[in-house]
Amino acid sequence: MEDKTLHIVILEDNPDDAELMVSELEREGFTIEWSRVDTEKAFREALDEKPDLILADYKLPSFDGMSAVKIRQKLAPGIPLITVSGTIGEELAVECVRSGATDYVLKEHF
Repeated sequence: MEDKTLHIVILEDNPDDAELMVSELEREGFTIEWSRVDTEKAFREALDEKPDLILADYKLPSFDGMSAVKIRQKLAPGIPLITVSGTIGEELAVECVRSGATDYVLKEHF
């Protein structure tokens, strides 16, 4: 049987939203190993672990998804980053993709 374990970094200030993301992926049959970070410093450190995927909230109190996209492009360009947000519209989400995010998901559609 193929190992479906995903190692994910979740850039999110709301622990409940991070748990929801993980539970939705687990519902799809994935085994998830994950960590939640909410600062730029913690995000940079998490990239050293070479996760399989980054789920990044667009707006955090001290950091934002667009900055995360730029950091990921510089430090770990091969790791997919999906912007996840409930506060931005599709126009800003598309801008994130044009700036280097792999994709985006609106939280209400997660």
